[in-house]
Amino acid sequence: MHPEQRLRIVTETARAVLDGRLDPHDGAATLSMQRDQITDRLRSDRIDVTQAEADQVALTLRRLAEQVTDRGGPDASAEARAEIARILGELAQTLR
Repeated sequence: MHPEQRLRIVTETARAVLDGRLDPHDGAATLSMQRDQITDRLRSDRIDVTQAEADQVALTLRRLAEQVTDRGGPDASAEARAEIARILGELAQTLR
């Protein structure tokens, strides 16, 4: 499976947080579960694509992580947004 397809639910979860459709705390919990479920499969997926394709998917994840941390100021959800960014970064690193 192409990593972009495997990560579709992850990117949609992050975008839902960015759009305000999902609370950051719920988003962090959801992404944590998703990470646990797909990390091993993602490692094997990267073998089936070129490094450039894997890098592009990783770049998308890193950009989402930056957007999540840039949203909002120091409030109750800042820690949850930081956790979301960390998880997205871990997934991006898996593709390297």
